Amino acid sequence: MPKSDQGSEEQGRAALRAALFVHRRAPLSRLLGRRGLGPYRGYGELLEALDRLADRGAQLSLIGRSVRGEPLLAVQLGAAGPAHAGGYREGAGRAALPAQGKGSATNGAALAGAHHGRGAPDGADEPAPDDAAMSPSAERAGPPARRGAGSRERTTVILSGIHPLEWIGVETHLALLERLATEDLGGRSIFAVPIVNPDGLLRVEMNLRAGRRRYVRGNARGVDLNRNFDAGWYERGLVQRLIGLVSSPGSRPGSEPEVEAIAHALSPRRIDRALSLHSAGGAVLYPPAHSLWPVADAAEHRAFAQRIARAAARKPYRATSYVRFAWGVRKAGLEIDWLHDRHGALSLLVECSRGELGLRPSRLVEPFAWYNPRKLDDAAPQLVEAVLPFVRGARA
Repeated sequence: MPKSDQGSEEQGRAALRAALFVHRRAPLSRLLGRRGLGPYRGYGELLEALDRLADRGAQLSLIGRSVRGEPLLAVQLGAAGPAHAGGYREGAGRAALPAQGKGSATNGAALAGAHHGRGAPDGADEPAPDDAAMSPSAERAGPPARRGAGSRERTTVILSGIHPLEWIGVETHLALLERLATEDLGGRSIFAVPIVNPDGLLRVEMNLRAGRRRYVRGNARGVDLNRNFDAGWYERGLVQRLIGLVSSPGSRPGSEPEVEAIAHALSPRRIDRALSLHSAGGAVLYPPAHSLWPVADAAEHRAFAQRIARAAARKPYRATSYVRFAWGVRKAGLEIDWLHDRHGALSLLVECSRGELGLRPSRLVEPFAWYNPRKLDDAAPQLVEAVLPFVRGARA
């Protein structure tokens, strides 16, 4: 292992163990089980799961810190990525991220993909991803060149825990990583951030342990991280203009350290697959979310989405573009649009489970129950098998 990679891994394990020392608590599942909310693990228990993955050979990297200083940890499996991809220097200033706000010429277009043309040889000198922009008309004319397609550095990105109430996505993500850790991934690299929003997750856990029923969607500053990515940021359709924004998108694209850390860590990578795990709409969604115009590679996205939707549950999930799933309401700043537009990745968002509230009054008035099924095994195992071919790079 190169010294830079080894240092990054040691830094990640050190940050993880420091967080474990602070956040070890009695198992949350005992409390939730008595309240009929399911066997979900608390933040400290989830960190222990990451520690076990590292013991099995996964590389753990510290890519940044949350608003309140919690570690943002990435799990890497398979082929080694760029030596500096996980690097983060404690106490350093925040990594630079282009602040392309409202009216920007780029507006989340396929900048990086434009520099990785289909005929460009691997390893050739290329401009930085933010040196040029693609016009909106050009974006509709064709998808960005898929970074890493056909190369030895193919990377699958997996994200979860963006919205702090959606714990089924985190549990499914960890089950998926456990499965991937046992497989030969060939030349593929997995770059996974299971808990994108640790501050929000900790707040939800605090509410659950105290018996408070609270709806929590943002980070420690109240920003919805899945509206903060630089993909059509702050664009609003007619409905949003009439009723206003439901959640805060932040002061600018990438204003939040959690989003900034992900953007910085992914900037040198060649990404051709991206998967984001949420809940609980029983759907497999693909770009666009911020535009009414279909993406040029919609057919390829749709084929993968339909395959996963059929395998996700006994009753198939719905497979559609995000903007159609949202009844035509444009959702700006989403990670699936950013991963597709900026990196050229085939990008899917899975709304894990269907909620399954039932008739129990305690679940009807508990926001945690709106997003997380009571029986974890009813959703996670099938979802892992459903998404596995996509994550591993299978063809549609």
